[in-house]
Amino acid sequence: MIRRALAAILLAAGFVATLLVHAERSSAAPVVGISDQRAESWTQPRLRALGLRHARLVVPWNAATSEPAAVQAWLDAVAAAGKEPHIAFEHLRTDRCPSRPCVTPTRAQYRAAVQAFLARFPQVRTFTTWNEGNHRTQPVASNPEAVAGYYDELVAACPACTIVAGDVLDSGAHVSWLRRFQAATALQPQLWGLHNYGDVTYGGTDGTDDVLAAVPGQLWIEETGGIVVLRDSSGRTTLRSDEARASTAISRAFAIARARPRITRMYVYHWKARAFDRFDAGLVRPDDTARPSYTTLLQELGGAAPATTTPMVPALRWRAAWSKATPNQLLLRATCRASDRRCTGRLRIVLRTQRRARGGWAVTTLTTRSYRTSASARTATLRITVSKKLRTRARTALRRRLALTVTPTRPAGAVQRSTVAVARPAR
Repeated sequence: MIRRALAAILLAAGFVATLLVHAERSSAAPVVGISDQRAESWTQPRLRALGLRHARLVVPWNAATSEPAAVQAWLDAVAAAGKEPHIAFEHLRTDRCPSRPCVTPTRAQYRAAVQAFLARFPQVRTFTTWNEGNHRTQPVASNPEAVAGYYDELVAACPACTIVAGDVLDSGAHVSWLRRFQAATALQPQLWGLHNYGDVTYGGTDGTDDVLAAVPGQLWIEETGGIVVLRDSSGRTTLRSDEARASTAISRAFAIARARPRITRMYVYHWKARAFDRFDAGLVRPDDTARPSYTTLLQELGGAAPATTTPMVPALRWRAAWSKATPNQLLLRATCRASDRRCTGRLRIVLRTQRRARGGWAVTTLTTRSYRTSASARTATLRITVSKKLRTRARTALRRRLALTVTPTRPAGAVQRSTVAVARPAR
């Protein structure tokens, strides 16, 4: 009788403790990190001010041999910022899936590639087998069985590593992709990845909940965030620019994760895009000023909002025109707005032209030049000679833009990026 009473008391105590632990985990936010491709992002004071410990990078599956210098630069920047690196493998840089080329590596090729990566970058201990495996731009979109084989190889190569098994976007047949993955591996993965842009952008939860119902163990939201603007391959806007919508998406991402205790980590993507990038979910604008998304993220993390997110007025105003005297010469004029009316620095100039027949943007780096104005001559003119072929392309293009990357030395300041429209050159 005493034993039964004691057992009942212990059972009840355990049940209450379980409820308390579950309640505590449900109210806790997941571990948060940033997924961003640029090494220079980790030098930014505002990014460091977020206090996040985890950084994620997406690389080709053969990165150890195809781009080791770029990976090393990113890892060095992340280490200097005190972050722990997470590497996600995906398609080759040369792939154009679902068109060609679109290369699915064999298990032997993947095994050799990850072994080379582990040997070259032993500081990385967290991996994703394949980034966003169900997306049409990946060669494995219809072949989760291949990724299951890669997972087996990655686990065998680094049994002590933390490895995300299947990672999917919350669209299309993502649930069946994951189930086919599970059926193809003899292992029992307990860590999965999801990019829940659909849920956070449009206010749903089905994409996240369907994945949680389909897989066991923990779920990491490997990418989420506020999409400011989305363009297709031809440069047309498919999701109009809206910074308020992007800020709301950040709040939704936290609400979804906090309500689901199996979500234990979440990466916000990303710090900054370039002007005219197809996908822009940057927490800051191309000119490095903070967006409402940054303020929202800071608040969700428990920090104070910055004093202002008002864009800075650039020190320079740029204008572009074709020379009337020299047909193949492009004139780029800079007017200094600084208080002392003097501006100096370096300028990288890229011409982007939208093609008529083939669609998309063609990108050509024109030059890197120094510029200088003075108090007496506030406007500086740079003369850039272009080829006849490039001038013809600019004349026949639907749209023409100059993308400018400005590194000022006076007045001192961070790198600025801006765009300037270019008229159609005369014949």
